[in-house]
Amino acid sequence: MRAKVAKKDLLQAVMHTVGVADKKSVVPMLSHVLLDFSESGLRLKATDLDHSIMEDVPAEVDTSGTVAVPAAILGDIVRKLSDTAVLEFSLAEKGNKLVVVAGKSKFEISTLDCTDFPEIVPLGESYSFTVKSADLNKLINRTKFSISPEENRHNLNGIYFHKEDEKLKAASTDGHRLSVSEININMENDIHGMIISKKTVFEIKKMLDTYSDDVAVAFNANQIQFTLGNVIFISKLVDGNFPDYKRVIPETTCEFFVVKRLDFLEIIDRMAVISDDKVRSVKLELEKNNLACYVANSKVGNGRDEVEVIYSGQGWNAGFNANYLLDVAQILQGESLKIHIKESLSPILITDESEPESLFVVMPMRI
Repeated sequence: MRAKVAKKDLLQAVMHTVGVADKKSVVPMLSHVLLDFSESGLRLKATDLDHSIMEDVPAEVDTSGTVAVPAAILGDIVRKLSDTAVLEFSLAEKGNKLVVVAGKSKFEISTLDCTDFPEIVPLGESYSFTVKSADLNKLINRTKFSISPEENRHNLNGIYFHKEDEKLKAASTDGHRLSVSEININMENDIHGMIISKKTVFEIKKMLDTYSDDVAVAFNANQIQFTLGNVIFISKLVDGNFPDYKRVIPETTCEFFVVKRLDFLEIIDRMAVISDDKVRSVKLELEKNNLACYVANSKVGNGRDEVEVIYSGQGWNAGFNANYLLDVAQILQGESLKIHIKESLSPILITDESEPESLFVVMPMRI
């Protein structure tokens, strides 16, 4: 086996496989990337059995061959070479080693028997649709931050995708907050409700950040496949039922106030500095045309800040986790936030009038 690959063509593909490969697995092969050199170039493969990736990159191949090497090691090597480097791959004359040469740098990397690498099979007959990469990226970006971090709540460990009318909707919740967003979609078939795993969400998000063409999405009852140009990413769907999230969305007929987003972001951020590190609690106090943010920390001290708002209703106050409010204010891009309120212990609904396709619900906390 002998081949040459430019770093500029290889780096991104190798880092994609590093994200998929399972570094903690007791099965050694699952922490490896399969390099398949052929006349058509180089194909990289990685899998943790639940998530798999295949990616093609251009390569000058003199002699074809296949080799499996540790994904993280190869990733570090490629990343630390100069941007203009051209990597030469070959097999050592003795021992199961992959030789990588780039200029004056030379590495010999241990390999595993390729026959033990799990087979990655693209989805065959399945439902499919195409979506703009920017739309899918925005949909994920608006909902990924409220995915539950608790592994034992597996049905909340991802984003729930489903079709409603001519919209592809996404929702996520950790039990304390809810994020919902939607994009227009043109497809004949319905999409059964499916939960996309957190790992899939974050790996696809990294790819979307550097990809601008349409994304082909295929799925069946158990798996979903994303095709982004020369990348095929396949993932098992999360087995579980997502809660009926619509029941917790407050009605938009209740009272609301309007606040400039950056003003709201700044006062919450300032007051959160002295809030308890674990609870991160802040108290909001609303009067006519004025919103105050107050923090009392018995160990550090207290603080108060105010901002003008548009509001003419009765006084209202409630406590919240500052991080939950900051996440929403940071992810939206409009000038103003519209915040619907009810009783002190009722959830609030946050929307951006310039982005009606997204909404956010935040549960209050006792202070």
